[in-house]
Amino acid sequence: MPNTQVENLALFASNEKFSAIWKLTRAMKAAGWRYQASSDATTKESGTANPANDKWGGGTQVGAQTATVAFTIGTPTTTSFGGRSTITGLTGFVAASVGRYLTITGATNAANNGTWLITAFVSATSVVIENPAAVAETTPGTATWTEKDALLDTYPAAFQGAGAAGAWWCAQGPSTMKVPIGSTTPTGTFQRGENVVQATSGATGEFMGVVTDVSTGLGYLVIAPRLSGTGAGPRGWSASATITGDVSAATVAPTATVLEYVREIVIWKGSATAGHVYFQVIDQAGESAATSTNGRFSVLAALGTATATICPGGATGGSPTTNGFPTTGTYAVLGTGGSGAGGTSSSDFTASTTSVTTGKAQILCANAIEDTGVSPDCSIVFAIGVPATSANVYIGWMYQRLDDTEDGDVDPYVFWAPDGQAAYARVRTTMGTQSTGADNWTQAFVSSSASSAYVGWRRRGYSSGDSFQVLQGSCLGQSGGTLPVLAQNAASPDRIACAFVNVSVREPVWVVSTQIGFKIRKGTLRWAYMVQGGNGTDTYDTKRWMQMSSSASIPLVVGPADQTTAPANS
Repeated sequence: MPNTQVENLALFASNEKFSAIWKLTRAMKAAGWRYQASSDATTKESGTANPANDKWGGGTQVGAQTATVAFTIGTPTTTSFGGRSTITGLTGFVAASVGRYLTITGATNAANNGTWLITAFVSATSVVIENPAAVAETTPGTATWTEKDALLDTYPAAFQGAGAAGAWWCAQGPSTMKVPIGSTTPTGTFQRGENVVQATSGATGEFMGVVTDVSTGLGYLVIAPRLSGTGAGPRGWSASATITGDVSAATVAPTATVLEYVREIVIWKGSATAGHVYFQVIDQAGESAATSTNGRFSVLAALGTATATICPGGATGGSPTTNGFPTTGTYAVLGTGGSGAGGTSSSDFTASTTSVTTGKAQILCANAIEDTGVSPDCSIVFAIGVPATSANVYIGWMYQRLDDTEDGDVDPYVFWAPDGQAAYARVRTTMGTQSTGADNWTQAFVSSSASSAYVGWRRRGYSSGDSFQVLQGSCLGQSGGTLPVLAQNAASPDRIACAFVNVSVREPVWVVSTQIGFKIRKGTLRWAYMVQGGNGTDTYDTKRWMQMSSSASIPLVVGPADQTTAPANS
């Protein structure tokens, strides 16, 4: 599956941070984020969800990968979201084709024409695409196929420098399924992380947790979707067919329609250095339509008040019915919701207001394509070097899938975007005061009681206690004190005692809230750990992880890196 990285990216011009943000959107598409809508500050595109119509770049042909020839299009495996069709009779495809796109023109059946995400590599002559409406055919010899790659897109001239202020981009990320089981208690014990399969529909997913409720009948499972099924519910899940764990053999049947919680992101350019990032997680059936509080970004994109320069959720004042910032499941990661214009109340794209000249960017995107035995991850690391401060440091932010979460959490994700505010001072609609640090990927910002740089949802989907939550990082404390274990005896950095080689201790970062009435252990970051010792841009596990700061400040190592590139911040 396509973990996608753009390492050592040189900004288009000095301090033009938006050029790295633009490249991030290309990497997200290549990792499997599904394009929804966009604008180039002149024309708005919405309603098609066609990646070829992306105003920020519609994909560029891979080498000589195009041909006008007869080829075979298979019947899709399902008719729900994520339906997959196998294409044969091609040439030149490789494993790295996954995450690219196959454009088909001239097919007999119009439903086969379009630009489709490649979800699996079969052979040099065959790939699987995501087109749930595909119709089986052998195309006429006048049909053309072309392989395209978002990572090959060229930074548009109109976007360079201060150009295209107001341009915006919207994409869909990972989903989680909430499967009602009423007052039923599963037979057997599901194992977290195991694959589960639904009878009849054939839908599969990763089991993430269960909440039983024999008294009021509100119990449910949490599942990360993998293969879609043929049921009537979202992703083809049935409202009644039995679900069985592959490992545990535990079983339970839904008692009502399965809910899908979708995630969408909006990125809005204000200037060459600053803008807005909005994010939401909402029930795709009950919360997508624009109401006084609800509104899915891709739905708001079609409203007349979402324009070429006003992004979904960006209209000043009002409710989502007029493209105001939604209340349900939505928050501002950077900038301000409903700010009215791209440059108004925006935040620096690195989440830091440091005026030091920036260097190269590191962009890491974990796989976002679900498949047999594979769940979408979708974690992101976005960092830009600050070589004027040190050859070892970066500024930036990250979006992380969490491990060790509560069984009932349908939103096991958080953003980390360091700010300059006191702990728990941040609000849902705006980032507010930004950090001034030029070395943010350290324990002082990642795990500190003085600030709360993480944002997410505490109890998404509940009728009570469902609220935006500002969160903090936490790590192992010194016995009888408050300093992290990694801060002790810096002259003798922590190393694994029982390893035959010199291996750093990699300590997980817990994301928590300690507020009265809102205490929670949200989970641990999947692709970020703290270490002691080493130097910024060091690599670990054959370059799968890269270190983002110097040794003096308890730095983070992050992934998934490409296991090839030696990172540099200048």
